[in-house]
Amino acid sequence: MSETARFRFGKIDLPENERPDPEELHTAIDDTFRVRSERVVVEGEDPVELEEKGSNPYLSTDHDEFSFCYFYYISDKEDSQTVRDGDELTERRSEEVVQPRVFYFQNGMFAYESEQGLVKHWIPNYIGERTEVEVAGNYDFYDFPQEMMKDFYDSRDHISVFRFGAPEDGEFEGDSPLAQALNELTEDVESQEFSGGNSERNLKGVSIVDEAAEKMKIEKLHGSIDDGYTNQILASGVYVPVWSEKEWPSDVGADRRAETIFRKLGSTLRKLE
Repeated sequence: MSETARFRFGKIDLPENERPDPEELHTAIDDTFRVRSERVVVEGEDPVELEEKGSNPYLSTDHDEFSFCYFYYISDKEDSQTVRDGDELTERRSEEVVQPRVFYFQNGMFAYESEQGLVKHWIPNYIGERTEVEVAGNYDFYDFPQEMMKDFYDSRDHISVFRFGAPEDGEFEGDSPLAQALNELTEDVESQEFSGGNSERNLKGVSIVDEAAEKMKIEKLHGSIDDGYTNQILASGVYVPVWSEKEWPSDVGADRRAETIFRKLGSTLRKLE
C-alpha cells in the first residue's frame, strides 16, 4: 500500500555553533510528557495544563548537512468540543492529540507533518526546549518560490491538477484569445484550477495549461514522473510525498521509514536550503 503525508518546512536561524544539534535532540527525547503551556480552553473555566512529548526518535548521521533526528511529536490540542449531555449541549476540552512526524536537520532546517490542530510554532519551540537552546524569534517557515513551482511542472511527465492565480505583475501579457481568457478568469476569481478528472488525463502539453504555467502564478500542482506516484506541491509551502510500504515487513523499524521519507523530501529540502 502507498502512504502520503503533508509536510511543511522551516529553519532555525542561528549560527552553527548556537543552534540545536540533532544528536543532542535524539538523546533528549525520552517519551515523557511535559507541560507545554497553560491555557483557558473552555470559556469560563480555569486554565488547564497542556502537555507535549517526543517519541520513537531515530538518528541518521550519513547525510552531511542533512543528517537528522526523526521523531513523533505528540501534543494536546488547544481545542474544545461540544458534546451532548442528555438534552443539553456542553463544551469540554478536546481529548485529541496531534502526532506529526518531524525531521530536524544538522543545518537547522526542519520538516513536519501538517495536521489539523497543530500550531506550527510548537515544533521549533519543542526542539529548542529539549536541547536547551532559546529559539524564540529565531526561526522561519517556508513558502515555495515560483521558481520551485515551475521546476516541479517542468520536471514532471504527467500533470493531473494545476491551479493558477493572477501573474505576479498583475496581468498576462499578449492580445491572443488565450491571454484575454486568462486575464478575464483572474479578474473574476482569485484562482482557477484545471483537473484531469477521474481518468487523470495529462494536462501537460495542453496549450492553455502550458501557457498558464509559463506566465501565471502557480499555486498547486499534482504531478508524476514515469508513471510513478503522484506527488503534490502547493505554493503555500506544502509538499505531499508518496511512498510504498507494500513490500515492507509488518514490524519495520523507524529507521527504514525515516530514511524512505527523507529520500522523498530530499530534493525539496535542497531547493530551499
